[in-house]
Amino acid sequence: MIPAPSELRTCNDCGQPVLWTTTAVGKRLAVDPHPAEDGNQACYRAQPRTWVSRSLDGTDARPPARWEERYRPHVASCTGRPAVQDPLPGTAPAAAPNVIRLDPRRRGRTGRKRRRR
Repeated sequence: MIPAPSELRTCNDCGQPVLWTTTAVGKRLAVDPHPAEDGNQACYRAQPRTWVSRSLDGTDARPPARWEERYRPHVASCTGRPAVQDPLPGTAPAAAPNVIRLDPRRRGRTGRKRRRR
């Protein structure tokens, strides 16, 4: 079953059409608008303009039913998303091995001797 053009939305990152589905736990998942043999989501239309999806991955996943089609998640084919996730705020990048980083708040010796009075 192919979704109607009125059921598709545009991806904010790449501008391609996507079909928004609802998973079994109530989360939203964007899938590519055309069925794919290598897709890992079983999707079907539950009501007009309402699509439901479930994962075909996992040991307890059953194969697609006759009313379901395989679709691929859009995140796998989106060309507008960055390939690498940005680091979380407040986290420092990993230091290179064998590099000693000194704490700038800690004062060490400066090399000058103190004068005694």
